[in-house]
Amino acid sequence: MVSLVERSPRSRIDSEERLIVAAGELLSEIGPRALSVRGVAERAGVNHGLVHHYFGGKDGLLQAAMTRLVEEHAVFAREKSQGSPMPAPLSLKDDQKYLRAVVRSVLDDEMELAQTELTAGVSVPRTALEHAVSKKNLEKADVETKALFSIGMAMEMGWAALEPFIFASMDVVGDEEQEAVRAYVREFQKTYVEKMTNE
Repeated sequence: MVSLVERSPRSRIDSEERLIVAAGELLSEIGPRALSVRGVAERAGVNHGLVHHYFGGKDGLLQAAMTRLVEEHAVFAREKSQGSPMPAPLSLKDDQKYLRAVVRSVLDDEMELAQTELTAGVSVPRTALEHAVSKKNLEKADVETKALFSIGMAMEMGWAALEPFIFASMDVVGDEEQEAVRAYVREFQKTYVEKMTNE
């Protein structure tokens, strides 16, 4: 274990980084309610007192971890969409750590934590909505546009979270059949996005 008195700025940065990474992993695995300071410190291999020392406690550490996850997700989404403000269809399922951290935060009624991407200014859905508003020459998003984007977001998040269950429920078996179904869903989402943005 590391003592509360750090030996150098480098060791402090290393300890903070290890705590943020460990907290992000646990946020995704068990959610904010079940996450403990001791559990994070144990996974990070540091003294649990460092959480309070560096982050002011559990809430500060969770905020730092979620901020890291949403910033990484924004970069990931931009790469998957090849720079487009509209996320690539079915791409969210490839960022399970981010998805699970958000879903578990919502289920634990930690809405402020779940909405970190909004306060951090890196919300992928909000960026897509703002892009559509601009394309439609609207002053702000109207109810129809908000509703269409809400449906699109529900489809993307639902598929990302539940794909194995969906495949089992619909008797979609084998890699070839699963990829064929994904192709249909991607095409549907692409058409849906075009409708939302009038592209």
